Amino acid sequence: MLLRISHHLLCTLLLVTLLPSGAIGQETGRGFFPPQQAGGGGGPCFAMVQLSLPELNSRLDSMGLKGLPQWVSLFGGGGHFQVGHIMIGGFALGGSVERSIVSEGIVRKASIKLSHSGLRLGYVKAVSRMKLTLGGSIGGGHMETRLCRFPQTARSWNNVWTYYESGFSEVVDARDLDTSAELSGNYFFVEPFFSLRYWVIPLVAVDLGAFYRMGRIGAGRLKMNGESIPEAPKFDFSGMGVRVGIFLGF
Repeated sequence: MLLRISHHLLCTLLLVTLLPSGAIGQETGRGFFPPQQAGGGGGPCFAMVQLSLPELNSRLDSMGLKGLPQWVSLFGGGGHFQVGHIMIGGFALGGSVERSIVSEGIVRKASIKLSHSGLRLGYVKAVSRMKLTLGGSIGGGHMETRLCRFPQTARSWNNVWTYYESGFSEVVDARDLDTSAELSGNYFFVEPFFSLRYWVIPLVAVDLGAFYRMGRIGAGRLKMNGESIPEAPKFDFSGMGVRVGIFLGF
């Protein structure tokens, strides 16, 4: 389905590019849908991004947890301004996935949070109520993986204080420990994209887009509780994505 959407959007962009300049000019002045040579605005958006992290999935599997989904949902927003055919803007997206399992009274959890933001630069072509943009994004992202394990009954008011009230004069059974760790890393990304914006009413448009993200956390660049892990593997965040949003502006 993604490939079909990408194919149709690309064909539309090529057809618009090939239109005579006279035909484009005839659309100028047709109300407010939309101005061709200037514009600006922003709004919320939803994205689905392809994610394949076998190094992380194998570790989740060893904990008895289900691996990450092939597509991850991200939410956020962005905005831009346009002068002539050039668009410049920014955006930010974030989302999370959580996995958990209960075995022999012990709860094991892993939560993976992704966030990235950056700048967009694109070439805009306007026809009637539509604007099509072909361009690229550049920016940085962050991955945070929180691992924890605790007795199934540990998340109660009394049990929060148990280990501190009773002291540690005796050996504590490992099964009774509530422990956690945080793995995190930053990555740089480049993202070619194209999008189609259609105004349904003045100042309100629907945004559809597709992109391909290229980025990774290098080997040995991951941190645990703020300390570097020299033998940590690399994490490749490259993959396709689709974006849907509401644009408020012109």
